[in-house]
Amino acid sequence: MTYLKTFILRLFQFEGTKMHSNVLLMCKLLLLLLIAHHMFFKISDPFIPFIPGLDMFNTYPNVFNYSLKIIFGLSAFALLFNIKVRTASLINGCVIILSILASKPLFFNHNFICACALILAGLSNDKDPPYLFVLQLSLVYFGASINKFLEPDWWSGAFMDNWLGTARENPPYLYMSQLFPKMILAKLLSYIAMFTEFSIAIFILFKKTRRLTVWFIIVFHTTLFTLTSFRFGHFLESLVITLLAFNSITKAQLNIVYRQKSANVLKQFFRVLDMDKKQTWAPNNEGQHFWLQLKHKDQVLFNHKALKFVLLNTPNFFMLLFAIDVILYILLYNHRTTLFVLNAIFVWIMIVYFLPINWSKLFKKTPTYKLQ
Repeated sequence: MTYLKTFILRLFQFEGTKMHSNVLLMCKLLLLLLIAHHMFFKISDPFIPFIPGLDMFNTYPNVFNYSLKIIFGLSAFALLFNIKVRTASLINGCVIILSILASKPLFFNHNFICACALILAGLSNDKDPPYLFVLQLSLVYFGASINKFLEPDWWSGAFMDNWLGTARENPPYLYMSQLFPKMILAKLLSYIAMFTEFSIAIFILFKKTRRLTVWFIIVFHTTLFTLTSFRFGHFLESLVITLLAFNSITKAQLNIVYRQKSANVLKQFFRVLDMDKKQTWAPNNEGQHFWLQLKHKDQVLFNHKALKFVLLNTPNFFMLLFAIDVILYILLYNHRTTLFVLNAIFVWIMIVYFLPINWSKLFKKTPTYKLQ
């Protein structure tokens, strides 16, 4: 029983594999996302394949279908429970790509991006930075922008007007478009989308602008989601999860001092999430000015700066966010407006809280010290 419990807990552990912790976190969440969207059951025998030769498998019904499902299931199990994670991630990605090539109805950008991310994770290691994901994101946005640049309907605003005004009947767009001359708002939104995506493709390549670009991607797509109430399948979730590859999770121990009266619940919360046992918690002396202090390498962080650092370096915090999103989606599936409002409010709160802005200059200053 103890062995079984230990094995199950590996689902929530991210250290000690041949992947960086953040990349393994990304892979597990992408896989859970695909499973939640029924990817396993969507795998089938070839149907209108991109490669006509794959039709040969239809001579033997269910051989292709069951074979891919078995491989996908076994490799998914291995990845989730930290068994040969690089190989498992590579196989999962290849199975999804092969499924897409075998059936055109399965081709969606969000499925393809997840598959590519899993393949690139399998090709990465725990020694080098995940440069392959930089190239993937650059190619995604470069391809998206070039595709729009070559479409006359994007330059004229016809696509945006038809999509938001007719297909979606988007209230904010319909209201705001009345305040502008005909098609001006549609053109403006089209140009913003095209040149924003092209700029992202360029600036993500440079180390100095990469962090800011990642935040810009999050804000840009959250704004689109807020205006359109549309997730583009699970593209938005896929993109945010892929960006976790850029959130370098420290391997060092986190030494945390907390105020017992006000932060004891916080300590219990992180004790549950810290499956890798990288955090040590100790109560502070009464009368100290801080309620949370974090010592990490040569830094000492206090209060909300410390809390944000601990959250961003706790992989199961992101697993919890994913679980909350899935539960809300299930509970409010037939109440889409309520679901959208709750999602939008929650995401914007998270963005404002974690934005790399020195709020202490605007409000009360929270110091950061270097250890001597």
